[in-house]
Amino acid sequence: MRKLMIMVMLAWILTSAVMADAETLFVCCVHKGEWVWVREAPSHEAEKIDTIRYGVECQVSEIVDQFAHIRYRDNREGWADVSYLEMPIKETVYTITTEGPVNKRETPDGRYLGRVKGGGTRISVLGWRYSPSGELWAKVFRGGYIKAEYLQIAEANQ
Repeated sequence: MRKLMIMVMLAWILTSAVMADAETLFVCCVHKGEWVWVREAPSHEAEKIDTIRYGVECQVSEIVDQFAHIRYRDNREGWADVSYLEMPIKETVYTITTEGPVNKRETPDGRYLGRVKGGGTRISVLGWRYSPSGELWAKVFRGGYIKAEYLQIAEANQ
């Protein structure tokens, strides 16, 4: 159920981004000086056809089994692990849906940074990113990431 909710949220985010701006891009966000494989199919076992480095922009057309079908440099296409992609967006305010606090982490599934009060607390989301385990996380104002499942768009933004 949680995975379905995350996929629905991502579909909404992608649809909103496409409706708002057909040129909305994800950005490859591997560490500076590093790269990620582009594969022929959505699998770690699929043939490696290219690499993309930190900061390369790519359009995402679909997501299958934690892989994004991407179009990048000179209209090349392939599949990249979604945990290496980040979608920068205009700042949007969300509320935390749990009664209790939620953990904030340095990276998706990363080192614990602290807690953010729950119960409708408003928080600015600056982008979205998948963890290596395939969960969607929100990049929040003042640093860190919160699981997307604990957020809903604030009333004033709808």
